[in-house]
Amino acid sequence: MHITRTDFPTDYHSCPLKRLETFFHLIDSGHIFNSVSPDSFHQLRAAVADALVQSLVWHRPTLETYRGLLWPYESLRERAPFFEQQAESKSPFIRNQAKLFLTLLPFPGQWHRIITAENELIKNPEFQAFISTEQHNIEAKIRQKHQKRFKLRHFCQILKKPRLPHEKGILRIFSLPYLFTDQNFLKQLCRYYFLYIEPPMGIVFRHAWWRHFTAQSDPCLFGAGSDEDARFLESQENVLTTRLAHGDFLENDICPAAGGGEKKFDIVFNATFDDLPRKRHLLMLSLLKHPLLNAASALFIGRGEPAAVDLFREKVRQEGLEGRITVLDNLRRQDVTTYLTRCRMGVHLSLYENACRCIYEFFRADLPCVISSSMAGINLKIFTPQTGLAVTDKNLPEAIGYVLCHPDQFSPRNWFMTRSGTRNSTYRLNRQLKTIYTDFGYRWTEDIVALGSSGANRYIHPSDYRRFGEQFKQLHDLFSAHCPLSVLINPD
Repeated sequence: MHITRTDFPTDYHSCPLKRLETFFHLIDSGHIFNSVSPDSFHQLRAAVADALVQSLVWHRPTLETYRGLLWPYESLRERAPFFEQQAESKSPFIRNQAKLFLTLLPFPGQWHRIITAENELIKNPEFQAFISTEQHNIEAKIRQKHQKRFKLRHFCQILKKPRLPHEKGILRIFSLPYLFTDQNFLKQLCRYYFLYIEPPMGIVFRHAWWRHFTAQSDPCLFGAGSDEDARFLESQENVLTTRLAHGDFLENDICPAAGGGEKKFDIVFNATFDDLPRKRHLLMLSLLKHPLLNAASALFIGRGEPAAVDLFREKVRQEGLEGRITVLDNLRRQDVTTYLTRCRMGVHLSLYENACRCIYEFFRADLPCVISSSMAGINLKIFTPQTGLAVTDKNLPEAIGYVLCHPDQFSPRNWFMTRSGTRNSTYRLNRQLKTIYTDFGYRWTEDIVALGSSGANRYIHPSDYRRFGEQFKQLHDLFSAHCPLSVLINPD
């Protein structure tokens, strides 16, 4: 059997699940190495990599009902031993192709294999292209940023100062993680700090730049909201995980009293207007036309460029929903909570997040919430009889209608104040970090400062930022010496 792109469904972009099934069948049938053409293997890996992105990102609701969200990762894990065995083959061709499969697709241990391959496969054109594309993507992300000057506290936060040689500090990285990919910089940084990393939108794309954090002497701790993300991370080497991230640290008390405003809107949908496909605003519009919800009013709020907001308003007009929908954009953060208390419930339909803050904002404002259970990066265990429902797309109309008709059955603010928020979550994270320090033989003489989740400055108490002034200056000097990217970074 000669493997070519034409072995995949003719409609290449619409059948990602079938492409994955074809790939797994080639392995299980023993035909995967029948080809002797390097180009055919390159095409196959490219097709599978694209199918994984399509399935795990853009076709998540279909994947959930078809095979289950964990199916791609579990299928790769089950077949990893086959490729590991072939990577020891007497045939140089098979050995090389097996290593490329294990390195370029998200098998368990992929990140460590990429680090190793940077020495072993650096002359391989396919691997070179992989590394070049990754670097290009990083540079493109930076070029696309409207902001060209950042303060350190806009993307990282010192939680605990180092007391070397026996007690490392703790650095929280909650944005712009690709600024930390220089190995010399990371090596110096990890002399002083243990790293707690919160991927801003989870690891659904499995960006290989995360490998740099795992190549240090100590493991790093990833904050990953969902079981799916955590299981993938735990399949890599030198990685620890916690379900605590981002929205879990929402400030407890910055919210009007529950029930403090007249309930003017049935549903609130809080999501940026700049990313309609990921946030699925148009699905929410279609839900509002369902017979169970065709009398419900809705408030859409979020940040966004004027053109994106205008585009959404036009979509509302085209659907004939102007009379039932209010659109408010770029509200001040303190005004968002005021509007939330005027709503009866929240709905969130994003394809992927990481411990999404707006869901916790709903809970804090005493709004039960309904989400799509296919959403990546969400800890589904936070949806309880107190807080709301996580359901498949098919069941969204009934779930939303049920919450609107039975609001008194839910008590989300009570759940938030007793189980979540900055106080509870900081305590839980501190306890986990203290255990990690004990396991690795480090002293623990001081607890971490309180974590927040809102805005660029994640310090709850301004004094906590000021107490780390000397450490931020040192961090700035390290960035200045090692960060080759065209980003201006101020120490404060």
